[in-house]
Amino acid sequence: MVAAPDINPSPTPPARRWRHVRAWVLVLLIGSTLGFPIAHWAGVSLPVSMVHGAFIGGLCLAFKHGLMLRTLRNRIASLPRGRGLPALYATYIMLILLGIGLALIVEETVGMDGDDGPNIDFFQVFTYAAASVILLLLLDQSRSLIGNQVFFALITGRYAQPLEEQRLFLAIDMANSTALAARLGDREAMRIVGRFLHALGEPVRAHGGSIDKYVGDQAIISWRLTPKRPDAPALACALAIRHTLTALKQDMGVELGFRIVLHAGPVIVAQVGDQRREITYFGDTINSLARLDGIAKQAGRDIILTADGWQRCRPGTGVTPLPLGPVSLRGRETPMEIMGVEG
Repeated sequence: MVAAPDINPSPTPPARRWRHVRAWVLVLLIGSTLGFPIAHWAGVSLPVSMVHGAFIGGLCLAFKHGLMLRTLRNRIASLPRGRGLPALYATYIMLILLGIGLALIVEETVGMDGDDGPNIDFFQVFTYAAASVILLLLLDQSRSLIGNQVFFALITGRYAQPLEEQRLFLAIDMANSTALAARLGDREAMRIVGRFLHALGEPVRAHGGSIDKYVGDQAIISWRLTPKRPDAPALACALAIRHTLTALKQDMGVELGFRIVLHAGPVIVAQVGDQRREITYFGDTINSLARLDGIAKQAGRDIILTADGWQRCRPGTGVTPLPLGPVSLRGRETPMEIMGVEG
């Protein structure tokens, strides 16, 4: 029998702290790149301008990604459109001013100002930093719209020609969105679906997955498998999603039913489209994934796996497979073994 995957619903506190530290280091490093245009436009030395960039860009990116002032960020997101955007711009202006102030303090403390001190024009630094932050946030927003892996695959042209890859897929479907729409109305149901899909972000990010696409109230998440990484923590991610959605259900006071399917196998990955491009999958693996949701519904299970999906989940301890027998899927000649999880 295949070893059972690790089912910790969320990373341990030390792991979370280490991930938080890495995130801060990353946003500061990315922010420091603002120093290049600041140095060019504002006429200060590159080390001084990179310190400015690290604080200005780092604080803005940290706010955008919820590393700081998360409550304020959520409140701004919930404001009406006419007030939300001005509040967001005002927040970024305050962060830019704070970043400039912190940079000046650090530069004076460590003695970086030197001959550059009198040449620093506050208005110039603020103006060019604000312009650079807008460009940085636009680029980051473009990346967020399609996800890290898809974004870099598109800009590098990795799938300009179709490639065959081994992938482990996690498909999740909100099970009761139609009933919610009938009871609460389409607008309120869409708000709940939005929170449902938003809640997937942290578990997927923590387990190294990529949210490839949303289709209505469904999401498809995947891990690329290679000879160096032949498995992935997809089942741990599924159980973390279950944990997160349970907490969200209690917070919102509504029933959030869902079904998760895990399946693995070869797919053809290709870049398609002209005016709008995206990465898409072809093959029996992705076709079977779409049809397994109905099997999960028939079995009354919120999580099911195929035998291939189970074998590709990262080994660990904590759960045991519960065989549910072979099932026949439309378009497949041979039955497929599926299983649930116990534990």
